[in-house]
Amino acid sequence: MFHKDILIIDVEATGLDYQNNELIQLAGVLLDKKTLKEKKHFESYIKPLKWRNRDPEAMAVNKIEWKVLAKAPSIKTVIQKFEKTFGTNVILAPYGTIMDTAMLRIAYKKLGKKYKYDYHVFDVWPLCFTYMAKKKLLVNKKRFSGFSLNDIANHFKIKIPSNRHTALADCRLEAEVLRKLVRAFKV
Repeated sequence: MFHKDILIIDVEATGLDYQNNELIQLAGVLLDKKTLKEKKHFESYIKPLKWRNRDPEAMAVNKIEWKVLAKAPSIKTVIQKFEKTFGTNVILAPYGTIMDTAMLRIAYKKLGKKYKYDYHVFDVWPLCFTYMAKKKLLVNKKRFSGFSLNDIANHFKIKIPSNRHTALADCRLEAEVLRKLVRAFKV
């Protein structure tokens, strides 16, 4: 199916401004390249250095509070554990955003650490868009995308986890969506 294992990644951050905001949660779910079954997972909160720069809108979505982050490990520790868990010979797969991989790259740069992941990224969202367009399900003219992760999950009758917008829950939801899409395209 794929030539390397797929690493679904998701981040939560203090906002969308790459220069002023920072990662506060990083998660990954490693999927077998042939079966798409989960092989490993990782999730960690990250103690931010610039908490005062947080964006209220982003914080309202992720609902992560300082009391959770105060004792979290540093970004350096988290990235070391992330790499140790998965290695770097994988294809990173975010859902519909360059933010996840861009903020990961920026974190590596700030740490003075070499970014060893392949520059090719498998974004799950365009596959969803193609599927929805093929099925003529892009009906909402007010939104460019016509659907959200919740919309595609609902379409496939995948239960939305109660802890949606935590990084690991989102990774697992995205992985299940990917599995359903691959099956749908095989038909």
